[in-house]
Amino acid sequence: MHTPIRFQTSRAGLARRLVLPALSAAFLLAAAGCSSSPRAGKSDVVSGASIVDESSPAAATEILPVENGRRILVVYFSQGSATKRVAEDLARLLGADLERVVEKKQRKWGFFGFMGAGAAASMSRAAPITAPARDPADYEGVVVCTPIWAWRLSPPMRSWLRLNKGKLPPLAAYVTVSGDTQPDKVAAEMAKESGRQPATFAGFADRDFEPGSRAQYIAKIANVVDRFR
Repeated sequence: MHTPIRFQTSRAGLARRLVLPALSAAFLLAAAGCSSSPRAGKSDVVSGASIVDESSPAAATEILPVENGRRILVVYFSQGSATKRVAEDLARLLGADLERVVEKKQRKWGFFGFMGAGAAASMSRAAPITAPARDPADYEGVVVCTPIWAWRLSPPMRSWLRLNKGKLPPLAAYVTVSGDTQPDKVAAEMAKESGRQPATFAGFADRDFEPGSRAQYIAKIANVVDRFR
């Protein structure tokens, strides 16, 4: 009579031994998705964005700025320099206010921090952020820029979008930065979290930040800017 019970326990134990390593491996793969090795201060870490050449000229030297009097807000989260660079170029060209999303608790990277960030993004978690200084409802247009973590929207930007759900104006643009992920999936996530379908969206990949891809980078910036003219 006890044999079935021992058999079931054995199967449960076997399942735990098989499932837990599989879940760990899945989270590791998720954290590595669209990523390069963490390089503090240089990349957006789990977004996998390339190192940005800080000496490269601002996009405003190659694109005509928008001067139509619209009040525009560019909001971004950036662990490193890539998403920050895109946001700054867009803000200059649009004559926009610029706001950076800041996490309440500074992340500790390394192996477990890297895995944890990817897992949080994969599970659609939000991350606590400091109170924003600006209200998107006060603007005629908003550009939201985020790195992609583990093929998903970054948790800090997910928090900002949830906090401002229903406040974004019709003229909204979503911009993603990643190693290789197509932007449409994450743009759809952003629309769901904010309650606002974008007027346009764009995705920047690591190759766009390479010196030899300057024309491609400028073309993508220009496509976003032109929507606000």
